[in-house]
Amino acid sequence: MTIENIVLIACLLLLIQIFIPIIIDHAFTQKITIGYLFTSRDKNVENSIYFNRGKRALSNLLETFPIFISLALLSIFLEIDNTHLALLWLVFRATYFPIYILGIKYARSLLWLGALVCLILMGIKFI
Repeated sequence: MTIENIVLIACLLLLIQIFIPIIIDHAFTQKITIGYLFTSRDKNVENSIYFNRGKRALSNLLETFPIFISLALLSIFLEIDNTHLALLWLVFRATYFPIYILGIKYARSLLWLGALVCLILMGIKFI
């Protein structure tokens, strides 16, 4: 797998994480209706704990996603091989999301730390 493919899959992961909380609340808890999704959302809807966890996991991804994309694109342009680290970052982040939604504390923190270490190691390769 090339780093370009990993970047595309990471973008897909971002899109999935945007929609999963809404799908969870609509399909499983019935807290969000289709009609509500087409409104201007002036009224607040009480969301499930899983929706809230999904939103927090998305916010967490958005904090490091620009760093990952920057490092990956620099790797492509400067021809530095960060493919394995980028793939490992993607695996950590893809695993982090369901672990966060399920509320598994320590595993979530270890996955976050692993993803952070991948970003640091990707950056060190430029030195």
